[in-house]
Amino acid sequence: MRKILLVHLLLLLFFSASAQLSFESTGDFGRLWDVTPDPSIPDRIYARTLNNHILVSDDRGKSWTIFYSFENSATAISQFKFLPGHKAFSVIATAPEINDNGLYVIDIESKEIVRHFVTPDQEMKAFVVSYDIADENANRVVINTAYRDPDTWAQFTEVYFTKDAGKNFSTIYYSTEHDGVHILNSFFHPDDQKKIYLARGLGALGVNGGLYISADEGQHWREVLAGKGALNAVVFHPKNHNDFFLCSFINFGEAAEGVYHTQDSGHTFSQVPVTFTDQTLNNIITIQYDPGNLQNMWMLEENEILKSTDGGQHWTSTVFESRSQTYASGVSLVINPKNSNDILVFSDAWPQHSKDGGKTFEKLKTPSYLVKSTGLAGSGTNQRLYYSTQGGYIARNLHSGAVVMHDTLPVYSFTYENYYVIPDTAIQGRVFFFKPCDDFLNPSELYFSDDYGTTVKRLPSDDYATGIDGIKRDPSHQDRYWVSYSYYNAFSALFRLDFADRAQPEQTPVAASGNSLITDVYIPEGDGQTIFITSGHRVYISTDGGITWGEKSEGLEDLIEGYDMIWDMDTNPFNKKEMVIVTTLGIYQTTDGGENWSRTLDATGLKKISFSNIVDGHLLGASTTDIFGDTRLVFSTNKGAKWSGVPASGLAYIACNASMDFRFFADHADIYFATADLGVVKYQLTNLLTPQLVFLNAFTGRLRGRNAFLEWRTQNEEGLLHYELERSTNNKDFSLINTQQATNSNGRFYYNHEDLDFYDLAAKSGNVYYRLKLVSQDNSFAYSDTVKLNARDMYIYPVPAADVINLQVQGVTEATKFRVLIVDVSGRQYSIQQYNIPTGQTTINMPISRLAAGVYFMLVETKPGGAVKKFKFVKL
Repeated sequence: MRKILLVHLLLLLFFSASAQLSFESTGDFGRLWDVTPDPSIPDRIYARTLNNHILVSDDRGKSWTIFYSFENSATAISQFKFLPGHKAFSVIATAPEINDNGLYVIDIESKEIVRHFVTPDQEMKAFVVSYDIADENANRVVINTAYRDPDTWAQFTEVYFTKDAGKNFSTIYYSTEHDGVHILNSFFHPDDQKKIYLARGLGALGVNGGLYISADEGQHWREVLAGKGALNAVVFHPKNHNDFFLCSFINFGEAAEGVYHTQDSGHTFSQVPVTFTDQTLNNIITIQYDPGNLQNMWMLEENEILKSTDGGQHWTSTVFESRSQTYASGVSLVINPKNSNDILVFSDAWPQHSKDGGKTFEKLKTPSYLVKSTGLAGSGTNQRLYYSTQGGYIARNLHSGAVVMHDTLPVYSFTYENYYVIPDTAIQGRVFFFKPCDDFLNPSELYFSDDYGTTVKRLPSDDYATGIDGIKRDPSHQDRYWVSYSYYNAFSALFRLDFADRAQPEQTPVAASGNSLITDVYIPEGDGQTIFITSGHRVYISTDGGITWGEKSEGLEDLIEGYDMIWDMDTNPFNKKEMVIVTTLGIYQTTDGGENWSRTLDATGLKKISFSNIVDGHLLGASTTDIFGDTRLVFSTNKGAKWSGVPASGLAYIACNASMDFRFFADHADIYFATADLGVVKYQLTNLLTPQLVFLNAFTGRLRGRNAFLEWRTQNEEGLLHYELERSTNNKDFSLINTQQATNSNGRFYYNHEDLDFYDLAAKSGNVYYRLKLVSQDNSFAYSDTVKLNARDMYIYPVPAADVINLQVQGVTEATKFRVLIVDVSGRQYSIQQYNIPTGQTTINMPISRLAAGVYFMLVETKPGGAVKKFKFVKL
């Protein structure tokens, strides 16, 4: 039990997600793919989202955090797998840029890309159908690709093999040379890296299916299971790799659905007697062994979950109706190795948890789904988060957590558009809901609610509107609004909406200036006759209720008609003369009510801007995700005199395509993003008063012999001047001991300093304290958290090590016992020993000559159930 605890603590250090990000959706509509158990950590599972994230759960799917984010949120990743040895994982990437497509290998510890395989047919816009990696260094790889002829739309399949990590590829299969038959799955024999299997699909010339086997890296092939139709899902016996099962794929009536078993690596097969229920595509999606009892096996079929208790010779089936809300077309199955009845099933319906071996199921909530729009309304205990999804919308009370769903549709429902949720932040409980016109000419719909969405009432709208870009209240008239409708993002129309008479609300068209999108509307307090709008690349004003218009564009001359846009506008609630707009060229501000504008930030991609309603001078802006860039934040604490930013990496490359909202506090801000694959994600900008700390990813200290070794990691240092490392012996009076210049550029950076005076200071005072001062180019600064070190500690040497690694323990005042564990980066245990530690100084020598070369960790438990020290070393 203690061994498991130590490994678990180690991997938690690797995989902790940013505490600044949290999932805010209910989880009722989430789905996940490629769900994979950790090979070493109990209860840990990984899963792929619909977009560019890998999630991790340490409690078998009850809660999730972001484990890995592909560095382009417009990229979709698929086919998540661990490599042999479990030190790395791999994914397929489909990106906006062709050159970014391909197979990627990512190191688990550093989360850095260590391989990118680009196949020779990538310029044909080929996509990867399947792949396999034979070794932990990703030298031997087989990749199965497909592409279409742009003129005839005929599909071609090519399979490539490399044994030098992609430096050279050989074509080992081309569908044109094999009766036009496509490949569905490609894989190595686990014990023979020269043996390659190709599970074939349907062909264009009447030849279908079968399994090709090569014993010489694809130079020669022999076929088995000819005439058995398309084949795909495979599973090898965990202890005898000559024994494996192969299952049929979608055959469209060309062959019967079937399961085939070999015990001699594929020389001969027998068909397993399985009775399937006929429904639609008759597709066996996955087959696998129970890791806790290899006599138990499971299959996920299109509408069935099948189980065997005799090693796959006989099967029983649980059948589900078409479009079941419990199970349909399963994609992943996770079995508890300690309890064969405890299973998790992931499918095109909701994820399910069964505690009785599949007899009954309970829905498993996950945060991974598409949200169309989000917004905040109300205040205090009545503040609510709204978001639209699944054809309807959801309201969650941010104080109590209570959730109410409105008009959400079940899975498989065919919907065109979700609601757009538009809260009125000034009137408690008032929310607007807009449903666009669709391509089948169902008219647009506009509703409002005065009780947080519990009851809604229909309002007039423009029937053909496909979007709503602005709906702002006249502060002098509680029920009068100015509404900007858009049409396929090409142009807009402006209306005045008055529903003081609930029985007969009125909507009046207004002839606005400009021939572009009207992206925002602002009505100052007064008689309701003054209206500002942003239309295209200009700001316009009317002082007679929209009858005549004039420009307020002095200083906006750099914005070119037809090329540039103003996307959003806001006014400082503490000074109505101060206004801000966000444009395609950056942020412009005015202090005289729009008479003169000046650009305060050069930036592209920003779409939303807002003044704080809590602190005068705080400003927050954000970009959305598109093929040209990722979601990021900019903020200012001095009315735009200086701007700081949170890059896409700080936001885990979330894909926010349309909607976000801000919630300001005195010292921080919460930003709610509607994402394409993670529901509503909240980012807490904790550095609002200390923007320099946005640059700092980590500041740590440890002992290196008799010295203190301080390290810090940073990112995107634009505007940062230098770092000052300070030291104290009382945690009050600090003095400068080291200065290092910042790079003042984008990227990820590493700094360190070794304090040679540490031991003498620690011998006198006990503790020594360190902090980092981050100084900007304007000489503003912020301090990091303090690191405390003392000489009563331990360190390892030499690093790297060849035959022996030593643990030096010093400053022990009372005899004790240490438990020491050595593991590799995947958590595999190699040595665990208990040592008696006397007072004073002790050296423990641990032989490591039998360990393979690589990266390892030493975990030292200083008392039962107590703190665990972690040391990293390289074995030569």
